[in-house]
Amino acid sequence: MKFKLKKSKILRILFIIIGLLFVTNLIAVYVRFQTMGMENKVSRLIIKMFDFNLEANLPTYFSSLLLMCNGFLLAIIGGSYKKIGQKFWHWYGLAAIFIFLAFDEMIQIHEQLRAPMEAMFNTTGLLYFAWFIPYIIAVAIIGIAYFKFMMRLPKHILKLFIIAGALYVGGAVGMEMLGGWHAEVHGEKTVTYALMYSFEEALEMSGAAVFLYALLSYITGEFKNFKLKFKSKKKKKAEA
Repeated sequence: MKFKLKKSKILRILFIIIGLLFVTNLIAVYVRFQTMGMENKVSRLIIKMFDFNLEANLPTYFSSLLLMCNGFLLAIIGGSYKKIGQKFWHWYGLAAIFIFLAFDEMIQIHEQLRAPMEAMFNTTGLLYFAWFIPYIIAVAIIGIAYFKFMMRLPKHILKLFIIAGALYVGGAVGMEMLGGWHAEVHGEKTVTYALMYSFEEALEMSGAAVFLYALLSYITGEFKNFKLKFKSKKKKKAEA
């Protein structure tokens, strides 16, 4: 059975899922503030399952899976170039980065940096959540290292990469900075802060979705004969 990639349909489905997760997150936020101090089993379940600010729930699993799929596609591209003797390490490097981001999303590695970074730099204001300081440095280094690589990409793919990066970094760093500034002044248990982290996660998911679309576009454009084939068990037995 041959599987034909329909990039636009995949992107549309991803954004529908992101939209549904965003709405259910807002419902969870509403329930949390309406039942604060009076939670019951149902309200606790809704909050645990859908709140963007919590770990090991549906939004976290979806975001991690999306990042992991990006890492998988990047590894496929790298492997394809390796087979034909062309440069492939940049693709493998990006694959490793996205796999790390997937695990970071799942187990919140960056949160472990928050206390030591805040103690080291004594940050306030927009840098209140100091965990992203080493991440910003890493992004700058990666940007410099990958500049020539990015410039060699087809223009429409480069445009999609930039859009995806702007969405993801805008959420992970931009909204996080605004959230930190607000949290320092007003605390983290406010509706405004909840809306900030809601938009932060939504932007990250959107960036990952656009990047996935960009990778699928690159694969179908650069590898004209790229196909995914699935064989049924019956057919495999017959061939054996």
